[in-house]
Amino acid sequence: MSKKINLIRTLWYIVISAIFALVIPMVSELFTIDDVTQIGFIVFGFDMIFSVLVGLYAGKHKDSWILLLIFPVMFFITAKTFFISPLKFVAFIFLAASLLAYGIKR
Repeated sequence: MSKKINLIRTLWYIVISAIFALVIPMVSELFTIDDVTQIGFIVFGFDMIFSVLVGLYAGKHKDSWILLLIFPVMFFITAKTFFISPLKFVAFIFLAASLLAYGIKR
């Protein structure tokens, strides 16, 4: 039963991370939102808050820290497509924020 729960949680991490790393940038491109708004609100707003919340959730439920790699890796891959190229390195900041939040709850 424990492995089934872990599999379901892992799938939820992947799905929610895909929404924040893929769907939200696609929607912003669809509505032709300017770069300043994309970087300000989406990257440093929604995505940073999401990174911290994922770290807090994983720490509270004693999930593996490896699950925290899912969102930064997805963001690193998609950032070149949807945002300016150097912004892909913000994924390391997201990873650090997730790990710090994870450490607070663990």
